[in-house]
Amino acid sequence: MSEYITRIGTDDLNKIDDLEYGDGHIFVFDETVSMERPDIVRIDGIFVILCIGGGCRLSINDVEYMVGKDDVIIGVPEAVIGHVENYGDLKFMGMFMSLDYAFKMLPLSVRGWNFKMFFEQNPKISLGKAEVAIYTQYYELLKSKLADKHNPYRGNIVDALMQAFVFEFRNVFDGIAHLCPRPISSGGNIFNEFIEILAKSYPKPRSVAYYADRLSITAKYLSVVCKKESGKNASKIIDAYVLKDIKELLRNSTYSIKEISNKLAFPNTSFFGRYVKKHLGCTPNELRRKLNGMGE
Repeated sequence: MSEYITRIGTDDLNKIDDLEYGDGHIFVFDETVSMERPDIVRIDGIFVILCIGGGCRLSINDVEYMVGKDDVIIGVPEAVIGHVENYGDLKFMGMFMSLDYAFKMLPLSVRGWNFKMFFEQNPKISLGKAEVAIYTQYYELLKSKLADKHNPYRGNIVDALMQAFVFEFRNVFDGIAHLCPRPISSGGNIFNEFIEILAKSYPKPRSVAYYADRLSITAKYLSVVCKKESGKNASKIIDAYVLKDIKELLRNSTYSIKEISNKLAFPNTSFFGRYVKKHLGCTPNELRRKLNGMGE
């Protein structure tokens, strides 16, 4: 197992010399930046990578994918990427944007819960020739505009291009996922803000009141909103995110149970053990063995 899960966000990308095309919030990159990694990384942002030649094998949230020509990989916030292995002469066009930039720039209809859930479960999509041509067009435009560092309107141009790119592909994804746009209500806005705060938090507070406080509403109202928007109450959604963090650390690190309990802000190992037992039906040590294929 890896000693820890590496988190990768824009601060890390800013330190990579080969990444010439970026503005601190959004980056475009190609095969000059190595994709092959032996470790496990957790994404603090959103990435979209189109394979235009060769291929690679990788796991996303513990599911293995073979990626070939004209396949696009989409990683949503908190995606865990494991053991990327290239084959052939891998060529790709990639984009990465920070969480802050994504939540500021992307339309609420794209940031919504149904889209996030869809891409968590379907991170690989095969594109047709027309979609590949559109992706390539926007990629090259973004690359050229990000390179034009003397243009005082560069940021505005990049923002407009990204919004146009999102709407172009919203049409593609609607057809694939059958995700129909719906009017954004005040409840929908609250729900999306709740998911934004939850996705950005690490460790994640487990109290509904914490998030309600941040949103200046009552815990009861937040749960009503969550139930209406997603079919789940707020505590169930929080637990799902916390349990995902627990599984990642148990599977992909050598931290002790006590260290994991501390990292995830549990008051003590006994409470942590009871929480895991309640939600997953076994102790943390039993779960670790199961997750790593070691039986009971």
